[in-house]
Amino acid sequence: MAIDGVLLNNCKHDLENKIIGSRVNKIYQMENKLLTINIRQPGQSFKILISIDPEGSRVHLTSLKFEHPSHPPDFCMILRKYLVNGNIIEINQPEFERVLHLKIKKGGKIYTLILEIMGRYSNIILIDENEMVLDAMKRVGEKKNKERQLYPGIEYQAPPPQDKLNPLKVNKQDFFEKIPDDFRKYCYKAIMYNFRGIGPNIAKEIVYRADVDYEKHYHKLTEQDLISIWESFAKIFNKVNNGNFNPTVGIKENTLIDYTSAFELKYLNQLKTKNFNTTDELFDYFYENHIQKREFIKLQKRLNDIVNNFLEKNRKKQKELRGKIKESKNAKKYKKIGELIKSNIYQINKGQEKVVLTNYFDPDQKEIEIDLNPKITPAENAQKYFKKYQKAKKSYNHLKRELGKFRHEERYLEQVQLNIEQTDNENDLIEIENELREEGYIQKQKQGNKDNKALPPRKFKSSQGYDILVGRNNKQNDYLTKKKANDHDIWVHTKKIPGSHVIIRNHANDEIPEKTIKEAAQLAAYLSKGKMSANVPVDFTTVKNVNKPKGAKPGLVYYDDYQTFYADPDKKLVKKLSKNAKNKN
Repeated sequence: MAIDGVLLNNCKHDLENKIIGSRVNKIYQMENKLLTINIRQPGQSFKILISIDPEGSRVHLTSLKFEHPSHPPDFCMILRKYLVNGNIIEINQPEFERVLHLKIKKGGKIYTLILEIMGRYSNIILIDENEMVLDAMKRVGEKKNKERQLYPGIEYQAPPPQDKLNPLKVNKQDFFEKIPDDFRKYCYKAIMYNFRGIGPNIAKEIVYRADVDYEKHYHKLTEQDLISIWESFAKIFNKVNNGNFNPTVGIKENTLIDYTSAFELKYLNQLKTKNFNTTDELFDYFYENHIQKREFIKLQKRLNDIVNNFLEKNRKKQKELRGKIKESKNAKKYKKIGELIKSNIYQINKGQEKVVLTNYFDPDQKEIEIDLNPKITPAENAQKYFKKYQKAKKSYNHLKRELGKFRHEERYLEQVQLNIEQTDNENDLIEIENELREEGYIQKQKQGNKDNKALPPRKFKSSQGYDILVGRNNKQNDYLTKKKANDHDIWVHTKKIPGSHVIIRNHANDEIPEKTIKEAAQLAAYLSKGKMSANVPVDFTTVKNVNKPKGAKPGLVYYDDYQTFYADPDKKLVKKLSKNAKNKN
């Protein structure tokens, strides 16, 4: 979701109002696309966020908190060397391009931090007074770009200029002279293609506010259409010149953000909108409600695709194994056929493809048709069936063991699939990703995995005051059942249905009331694949009766001496028990 020059001008206006004269205090770089600069003024402090993420490039003040890496990248160290304790003296937007220049004075020298907020071409470059590059977040060599390089020691080149006019300096005559009379595309594109910093949204909005169809071809516009579009254009950029913005996001039905703009887009009036006083507020909202949600959805889909792929392979292999097991069950049949060929060998000639013999093993002595290989002798055909018998006999037990392993894996993957589906937290997904990596379903990274704060088990409290804990993923299920819980706690789980491990704590070793067990059973049913069903079978037993087979995958256990309830999943009860846990103090 790229920023256009209009919204970037709004960002510039908001920054100017707060940070001119501020002193640079601290600088942090997160990965290779995000930078924060802590600044101070007498009595107050701010944090500038600069992102060159292709799908979320932006610059604004932020109140969000970010985890800082223990070892700052080289670019961050360069910025600290030249900018910390310097004062921000100026911000400008050259010719309304999607570029901001932050001028910072330190030790009698002026450095410029250039923010190129240009979608996938975004970059952050530090230059000195002689416009020599000190460093860039994304260095660009000749192999990447023959026309424009960015690396230390080279003279800075601005992005290639476009043959467009600065809309802040355009008068009526300039406007109509710039657009060719025979421009034969949509009229909103006439604005986009001839004036800087204007993206499709603002271009369409200008035409829409002129009460003209923005998909009408420019060369077919009437004289009144042209005048109306110019007047609408002039009104918008008069607001820009005067800093009279209305930062807005448009929101889709799925709550994802459709657009960010310096003005509310009336032409998209079917969308819900949310207005902000500043771009600072807008982009913090954008980060929390779009970028994080987008990243969550992407990770969730990626993990689902991985698990579904392995499940598909698993079930295909199980089908093959069942076919082989079925075939191996016929081992005795092959032996009988070999005996029949052997005992009737005088009736069979080489070259026959089939033979019909009396089946002496059948009480009714019925005839049986036997397939033969015409290329080998009758004796060799008999030996072929005896070998097939021996092979089938040996393979049956092996195939049963293999099928058991694949069934075990299928149960595990179905549970992972459920965990992915149920979570609404990115840290949960990262834990699941790490678990899949440890189990060999995702290739291990050469470098350490991204740190994440592991969330505790879900907490609930029964209406009778008993604590109930629920695992968020398979590894946490293992931890709850085999480490956290004591022998007298009650373990609850859906019967033969993927679901979370549910533990009713029993610190006093009392007999747990039936009402609490039923509530836990309803909780287990809701947090399982049976969520949309009724009368879901749920087993419960004391934790001492739950065991984990040696070598079993995370979350898989076996249990005995259990009882079964039939529970209806109840969303309202789940919310109530969760609320009870939060209100316990």
